[in-house]
Formats: sequence, C-alpha cells, structure tokens
Amino acid sequence: MSANDPGHIKEFVKDNLDKNQELDLKNLWKLIIENKERIFDENHEKELFYAFGCDNPDVLLLRFLRGKKWNINLAFEQLIETIKWRIQSNVNQIVFNGENHLSYEEILTGKTFYLGQDKFGRPINYVSVKDHIKGQFPSESTEKLTIFTMETGRKLLKYPNESVTVIFDMNKFSMKNMDYQHVKFLINLLQNYYPECLGLGLIVNAPWLFTGCWHIIKPWLDPVVESKIHFIKNLDDLTKFIDLSNLSKRFNGYHADFNYIPPTEQDNRILSTIREDYYGKAKANEYFQQTSMNYLQITLEWINENDDQINLLEKRKKATEQLKYAYQQFIPYISTKTHYHRIGYIDEPSFDITFQNIQKALEDKIVFF
Repeated sequence: MSANDPGHIKEFVKDNLDKNQELDLKNLWKLIIENKERIFDENHEKELFYAFGCDNPDVLLLRFLRGKKWNINLAFEQLIETIKWRIQSNVNQIVFNGENHLSYEEILTGKTFYLGQDKFGRPINYVSVKDHIKGQFPSESTEKLTIFTMETGRKLLKYPNESVTVIFDMNKFSMKNMDYQHVKFLINLLQNYYPECLGLGLIVNAPWLFTGCWHIIKPWLDPVVESKIHFIKNLDDLTKFIDLSNLSKRFNGYHADFNYIPPTEQDNRILSTIREDYYGKAKANEYFQQTSMNYLQITLEWINENDDQINLLEKRKKATEQLKYAYQQFIPYISTKTHYHRIGYIDEPSFDITFQNIQKALEDKIVFF
C-alpha cells in the first residue's frame, strides 16, 4: 500500500525522532522530574508509573507531545490532568477487578470488543452501535466498560504500532442508540487521557438518520482526530484498510464473530490464590518502585548529559527493560486475566508463573513442617 492510499497513516514511533523532537522529549522529562516533589505526592508518583504500564515511558510522553502539537507546557499540564483523572476514576481499581466487576450482561451485548488487525497491524476495536441502547445500563457501568476496553487495547499494541483502529458499525442504527453523553465521554478519553491512541476511526453503514447526529458530534472533535475518521459505504472501501481474513463475518469477512469466553474455575482459583499472596505483592511492588526510581535517575543523567551519551543511551535502554520486567512481575497482583488472555490475544505468562511459584512455596512449607 502506497502513501497515497487513503488508509496510509504512518505510525510515529520513538525511533524516528529528529533532534528538536528529542530535545522536546528531554524537556518534558525535565519538567516532570523538577516538579516531582511539588506536584506528585506518593499516590500521584505511583500512578505515573502505573500509567506507563508495559509501555516504554518515552512512548507515552510522546503521545502527549504529539497530542499538544509539541507544546511542552501543554503536554505537561495534560499529563498531570491525566494522572489526576486516573486516580479520581479509579482506573487501577477497574483494571484490578477486571471483567468480574463489570456488568456481565453489558459485556454479552457485544457492543464493544477487539477482533483481528488492520493492514498496518493495529488491533481493531469494534463498536456495535445498535447494541448500545441509551439508558439500558447505568452510565457509570458503560463508562467503566469503556475505560476497561481502553486499558485492554493498550495491552494489544505491538511495536511499532502505537494506536488502535475503531470500527463503528452503524448497521440498524436508530435514535434509541444515540447517546450524546457517552459520545462526549468517549471523545474526552481519546483526546485528553489516551491521546494519539486512535489510529483510524471507520464509520461503517451509517444511515441518513445519522447525518444530523454527525453535525452535532463533529465540532467536539479535535481536527487531528477528525482527520482520522472515514465514512465507509461498502466492502471494497473497508478492505482498503482491513483484509477479509481480519474482518468479522458480520462484514462479510472470514473472521469469526465475537463470542465472549468467561473465566473458568481454574482462572478463578489462580486469581484467588494470587490475591491472598500479600508477601509476594509487597515484594513485587517494592521491586517495581525501585526500578521506577532507577529509571528516573538515569533519565535525569540523560537529560543533563552527565556522561557519554552512547553509554547513557545503553544504560537507559537497560533501565527501560528492567522497568518493563518489574511491571510484568507486578501484573498478576494489580490486574486480572481477560477474555483476550483466554483466546490468546494477550500473552502474560506471569499469571501462571506467579501461581506456580506460590503453589511450590506452599508445598515446600508443608514438607518442611
């Protein structure tokens, strides 16, 4: 596919920064570190690294820089607002509780799910608009499901892709499905708290009835976000972005439609055992905090160019890998397996490894006594 094709949107990754952009990144890190004591209390500082998750921290900061057109101060302010929002919205608690604390009935509607990839390797999030009926579920329930879906999407990203393609399936749309309050909530998430995470937005099968709705929605969109949205009229247009093998059968593709797989008894047993491992959680948390502080210290050296830059880049690369490893060890204690773990879309072996380690420790203890 050439750069002239309508589906060609180049992912902007850390490895292709120019000197000015790298300087902007350094200056944003400098603002964060210099204001750490003034702005971040212990909870906010922890939340910053929870927000990084398995991401390379630079990648997350670059999303804010791009979202704010490389205005460092605006990017910094939006990052702080995002940290505050994550705490106020209990994002970590939503991830910790997982699907078990979402509305099972709402999950089963199939109103939102991931399935396949587009031609650029981006995960595809399907939004079946007809399956969202305004008022059917409390708005808080739908907002929790939406946040959980956003956080799940981050785990589906594979380098060098940094964004998701969203298909809004408008088939059988009627005004009972039009929920402006939730549309505003979703736009706010995409533009402010998950900037640059939308790669493409494909509105498929939109009826004439939606025209008036779109006139209301369009002014709420940032021009950059709006530029990523395409109205799709037929299968030929859709296959410019997505191969038939990755399209669900509802779009005449070859991929099976969404079918939610609930947790098994073994899944629940593993989760319960890990939840009771307070010592293991404290140990994993301590290691994660240590690697976080080490990463910040090396990043400060990189900003101030206190050493040979080649050596610093290597040290920082190693610190990034250690941070990712520490977070992966922490994952079983702060999240749960999902439908996407059970169908193989997300691979996080630390759940099973942690469970096996706990079991072995218990068996060794029994033998010892």
